[in-house]
Amino acid sequence: MRLSIKLLILGLLAFAMLGTYIGSVISSQIVSKKTLENNYLIENEFYAKKLADITNLHFTDMISNLKVKARDKDYLSIDPAIIYQNLYELMHSTTYYNSTWFVDRNGIVIASAPDINLEGTKANTVGVNQALATKRPTVSVPYVGIHGKLVILLSAPVFDDSGMYLGFVGGTIHLHEENSLKAILGQHPKHQSNAYVYVVDSQGTIIYHPKLNRINDNVKENKVVKELIKGNSGSQELINSKGQKMLAGYAVAETANGWGIVSQTPKEAVTKPTWELGKQISLVMIPFIIFVFILTIILLIKIVNPIRDLAIYAQQITNNQSIPTDKIPDWYFEIKELKRTLLISIDYYQKKLHSAEWESKRDFLTGLYNRRALETLTFKSDKCAIILFDVDNFKRVNDQYGHLAGDEVLKFIAKLVSENIFESDLCFRWGGEEFLIILPEVELEQAFLVAERLRQTFESTNSPIGKPVTVSIGIGHIPDTAVHFSELLDITDQALYQAKQEGRNRIIVAARK
Repeated sequence: MRLSIKLLILGLLAFAMLGTYIGSVISSQIVSKKTLENNYLIENEFYAKKLADITNLHFTDMISNLKVKARDKDYLSIDPAIIYQNLYELMHSTTYYNSTWFVDRNGIVIASAPDINLEGTKANTVGVNQALATKRPTVSVPYVGIHGKLVILLSAPVFDDSGMYLGFVGGTIHLHEENSLKAILGQHPKHQSNAYVYVVDSQGTIIYHPKLNRINDNVKENKVVKELIKGNSGSQELINSKGQKMLAGYAVAETANGWGIVSQTPKEAVTKPTWELGKQISLVMIPFIIFVFILTIILLIKIVNPIRDLAIYAQQITNNQSIPTDKIPDWYFEIKELKRTLLISIDYYQKKLHSAEWESKRDFLTGLYNRRALETLTFKSDKCAIILFDVDNFKRVNDQYGHLAGDEVLKFIAKLVSENIFESDLCFRWGGEEFLIILPEVELEQAFLVAERLRQTFESTNSPIGKPVTVSIGIGHIPDTAVHFSELLDITDQALYQAKQEGRNRIIVAARK
């Protein structure tokens, strides 16, 4: 099957545009869905915390109100009529309570409002017993009260002038009726997301719910309620008791006996906005994609022919033969030939260049730089030192141990020198057994120390012939002994010659001419 590069590019372009369109729509919906879910989680957590703060403040106000009333002298009289009047005023001065009570320290109801038929009865309920036991301001756990209704009792202790405990004054909230708590928690905004709020006590029992029949249900197995029972606040996705996926935020109201407030939104609330976003993206993208596709076809006709000519030219370079330009090539031809030709050419010439450059600047025996390398260096330092040294009696080594042994000695010398100079220093094999070290930015005294260290190392280290070899060394320096590098080489060579003349195995510092 023969394909033209035009059809291939058009096919790839169509595939790319279709893939871009589908990918954009899907990714935007995924991102939008995730963003909306996160926003609902954040919004619900914020709202739950806000309601928790309001609930804390509400209960703080209620307790403060009761504490003020508990200091009233009327409660010291133990007169039911007077106390009833006080309780009646307490209940009607605020919207806090559904009923108010004064219970003595034995649990006997002295007076209650609005009911007056409970006087003299013993109130043996959870809330009353809790208030009598603690003898301090208390918010009870939800319990079934005297009238058989689910209530919460808030109480404040009453003491006489001598500090004797007389009982408590309290107010109840009837959870199945209209109450102050419902007025606060029922303000959740009603909108198309169908979000709602419910409240549980510290045991996981629902004490407020928009649906009254859910009150007193225990939902402690709910994931969010488990976190609230632990005292944690936050947000998470969960499945409610009806199997519906919800996005819930939750917070603890510490003042209200550790109640947990949950604000949650059905997860399906994000579906409609997500699909609407996908539709809007499609309306914008499809005309743009059609325009780009048509424009690309026009430009493609002008672009493909030069690419084909370039591919044929690449083939002519590698195969040294010509191909008719009017013939449609195989489908992989352009990419395969261009890539292969360029890689082969670049790799071949780079290897050749690197190899030739390395060989031209390196001594093949020691691996050190050679004279040619020094010629190519652009040496412009205003201060440097050079050490020029020669192996003493090297001809005797060659004559006595052979040229192979002599080569090993030269390699041994190159290795020792490399180990005893800095990375910034340059070392050359200058001639047969003659070596040059360039030390940039080094003072003459430092160069002398380096040379002496080298001389002592050679003198004390066995070479490949089984004994040490010694060297004679000349040292030169710019600007101390010369001004130009060529002059420096000349006078340092003279210093080396002087070292040999004076008995070898020594260092001579070149003198300025």
